[in-house]
Amino acid sequence: MRLGAGASIYRGSDDSCIPDLDPDCTYVPPPLVGDGHLRLDGEGGYAAADGPVVDTGDSFTVGVVVRLADSAPAHPMTVLSQAGEHTDAFKVRYEPSTYTWQLVMPERDEAGAPERVVSWVEAADGGEGQGHRLAVVYDDATDTIKLYVDGYTNAGATGTLPDGLHSTGALQIGRATAGDGWGEYLHGDVDEVQAYAGALRDEDVRGLGWGTNPCLC
Repeated sequence: MRLGAGASIYRGSDDSCIPDLDPDCTYVPPPLVGDGHLRLDGEGGYAAADGPVVDTGDSFTVGVVVRLADSAPAHPMTVLSQAGEHTDAFKVRYEPSTYTWQLVMPERDEAGAPERVVSWVEAADGGEGQGHRLAVVYDDATDTIKLYVDGYTNAGATGTLPDGLHSTGALQIGRATAGDGWGEYLHGDVDEVQAYAGALRDEDVRGLGWGTNPCLC
């Protein structure tokens, strides 16, 4: 993926530094998953693929691990989005006014089109902990959209969408379309972006975000 200004790769310690044994050794917090993660400054940092990674007009699943840097974000922040011609076909964002993670999918590829929004209440991380494993599932066969947080969903995070929008835009990490430009920049850490054609089952979604592929048994 291409990194924009304000995006960097954080690498954890190689475990050779043990502060309890060496007072001169500075503790380095571990990455979210594996050896490192993406760090975004909230001002203009992002990462982008070369094009769309899922066909949003058909069933798809996308997962991500994210940790917000602020305990009280000042504005909505998008962690994942993929655009059509005029608007995002989907985006996953944190809405601080309602303390929720939201999945937003418009009904038409038009600026200002009605949107289907499902949400999950969750306090912002404030830069602490191991973040949250988020997943988006669109099932075209049942016209269902679901947002999962740490492997689970509920009635408030589930909705209907008759037809998903076809998108030609690249997958964006850390920003969403805003008018003729970009906005909703994420301030925080991102890891384990996983994308699949098809709607994963509940038990398979729980396998996302751990540094491996889900079973898909």
